[in-house]
Amino acid sequence: MRKYGFTLIELLVVIAIIAILAAILMPVFAQAREKARGASCQSNLKQIALALGMYQQDYDGLMMSSAFLPRVAPDAGAVCPDGLNIIRMLAGGTSWFLQPYIKNTQVFRCPSDAGDNYWGRSSNWGWSSAPYWGVPSSYHFRHVFDVGGAGRHACRAPGSASGMGGTVDAQLGQPASQIVFYEVAAFHNEKHPLFGGVHPVSPSQVQTMRSINVAYADGHVKVFRLNYRFPNWNPNHDLNWFTRDEAGNPCDSGPCTNATIHGDLTRGRD
Repeated sequence: MRKYGFTLIELLVVIAIIAILAAILMPVFAQAREKARGASCQSNLKQIALALGMYQQDYDGLMMSSAFLPRVAPDAGAVCPDGLNIIRMLAGGTSWFLQPYIKNTQVFRCPSDAGDNYWGRSSNWGWSSAPYWGVPSSYHFRHVFDVGGAGRHACRAPGSASGMGGTVDAQLGQPASQIVFYEVAAFHNEKHPLFGGVHPVSPSQVQTMRSINVAYADGHVKVFRLNYRFPNWNPNHDLNWFTRDEAGNPCDSGPCTNATIHGDLTRGRD
C-alpha cells in the first residue's frame, strides 16, 4: 500500500497559518502579562499603604519623613525639602521605614519597572554609604506628605522640631482623595516617564495622559489617570503636590491657586 506524506505546499500553508495565529495572539498574551504585572503592582502598593498605617500607629499618627533618616556627611547640617529628600526616599528611605512591617524588599519594586534611574535613585550620591541606601523603590512617597504640607516647607536643623518632617493623620482633610504613594512612571500602559527633567529619559512625545497605580491616604489603591496639563498646569514633576482643591477645581486654574491649595493637607485633593 502506498503511503502519502505532506507536500511542500501543504507544509508551507500550515507554517503560514501558525505564523498568522502567533502574530494575532502574541500581543494578546503580552497585554495579559502586563495586566498581571499591573495587578502585582497594585498589591505592592496596598501592602506599602498598610505598612505606612502600621508605622503611624507606632508613632502617634505621624507619617515617616526623609528628615528622620540616619544622617551621613551630606546631611551634617539642615535637611531641606529641595528635591534631594525625594532621592533619599526613592533610593532606600521608603524601605528603611516600612521594611520592618513588610519583611520583603521585593514589594518595593514593580515587576514592570526596568530599573531606570528615576530621580537619580541609583546614582552614586553622597548618601550612598548611608545604612538605608540601596533599595530603590518604584513607588514615590509624595513630597507634600514628606515635608508635612506647604506650611512646613522649610529646612529642618539638627535637633529641631520645626521645618520639614512628617505629616500627622489628623491634618488630612480628605484622606480618601489624597494620593500618598504612586508609581514613578507609567509602567503599564503609556510606557513613559510622568514628566521630563528629573528622569533618565524625557518623554519623546507629550501624551495627554499617564495611567499610574496609586495608593491613597486611607489605604485604598486604584489606577489614577493624570492629565499632562489640566487645563494648564504641569504638576511640578511627578505629582509632588495636590492637583485639585476641595471642590475638585484643578490647581493653578480658577479658584484653586498653586500657592494656597497645592500643599494644603486639609483642602488639597486629587
